[in-house]
Amino acid sequence: MKFSLLLALSLFFFWIILSGKFDLLHLGAGAIASLMIALSTSKLLFMPPAIGVTVNQPLSGLRWIRIFSYLPWLLLEISKSSLQIAYLALQPRLAIDPRLVRFKAHQPHTLSRLILANSITLTPGTVTIDVDGDEFLVHALTEGTARSIELGKMQKRVTKLFDQTLSSQKNGDLT
Repeated sequence: MKFSLLLALSLFFFWIILSGKFDLLHLGAGAIASLMIALSTSKLLFMPPAIGVTVNQPLSGLRWIRIFSYLPWLLLEISKSSLQIAYLALQPRLAIDPRLVRFKAHQPHTLSRLILANSITLTPGTVTIDVDGDEFLVHALTEGTARSIELGKMQKRVTKLFDQTLSSQKNGDLT
């Protein structure tokens, strides 16, 4: 119940930021929607397989302070990709070269794979089609976006959000 309340408060805060409406009707609708979503989905976080490091604390492995560097980086990547896609769309001859990219991302657990898949999909020009274990299948609109996925910069950024990264970096697993 404590986790559901925390999730509801987080969702409500996000609702306020996105809606920008502060009248009683909108705040009430946001509060009710946030509470309903939190109560109906919080159980999913604890269903097997655990999405986090532990079943009882699925977000315990997430290094929250690192989100403050990850989110601005992700927003910058989204902005750069948006400009690139807009440029391609405005050209008389579309210079797109769609392709499927399959790669393995060695993320510590399901939550990190979920964050990676959503980050890829949020970036214009790429869509995560399938995730099967550590294997990802992504549709890329251009050769450049396909190359950037294969380079794995986003994978490394997502991995850094979790505790296991520190020990991996010390052992030389991430470059």
